[in-house]
Amino acid sequence: MVRSTPLDRARLEIGRNLDGLGRPSPEVLAILEAPDVAHRLAEALALAWEVLVAPHWDRVNAVLEQEILRRGNRLALAGWAQAIEEAMPDVRWRADDTCGYLEILDQGENSRYRLGGQGLLLVPSVFAPFALQLDAPWPYTLVYPSPGVAGVWGAEAGRSPGALERLLGRSRATVLHALSTPGTTTQLVARLDMSLGNVGDHLAVLRDTGLVGRTRSGRSVIYRRTPVGDALVRGDGLEPDPEG
Repeated sequence: MVRSTPLDRARLEIGRNLDGLGRPSPEVLAILEAPDVAHRLAEALALAWEVLVAPHWDRVNAVLEQEILRRGNRLALAGWAQAIEEAMPDVRWRADDTCGYLEILDQGENSRYRLGGQGLLLVPSVFAPFALQLDAPWPYTLVYPSPGVAGVWGAEAGRSPGALERLLGRSRATVLHALSTPGTTTQLVARLDMSLGNVGDHLAVLRDTGLVGRTRSGRSVIYRRTPVGDALVRGDGLEPDPEG
């Protein structure tokens, strides 16, 4: 898609992104003014994918799949406004006499954005803290940090569960901690670098002891901690108590 961007469109978007910034260095300017700038930027994106993202993609993809499934459920159960606010605390959907509008808190006068019936694409990310795209001809898009992102780069798997580890064993405690974000067996395998059999065995034991429950969503079986499982993890100091 980047490679096929017409040159005039590429120059328009590059100019908009440079607006208000200092003049680029001659080396950068030479690339941005090149007739094949779209191809060059696409090559840079491809290299960034290969070096920075692809080695971690299984874990990244598992976290994003979990969030897409969870956000879809929240949209169905709680509605549009609440699903957006839960994902992005600084964003509100305000209803009015027309179609309503998005409001970005603490953004001053230019904080309201009407969608005009075009819809809004929600994009969880393991990189961007927050981004809003409302420029034609692209779909209106809201990018937000995905829950579970702390575990993408290995922090989750490398934490020591302390007393919980001594009670349940290291691997089982790690699975219980990972379910701070509900997920499927396959997603846990990708996030924790465990085998499918090991994760399945641990989930079975955690279910039998009342620490984990499961529900079906379409073709997927979603595992989540029970209140008892939550209490065990909080008691071990791994997560804050949501009620303070």
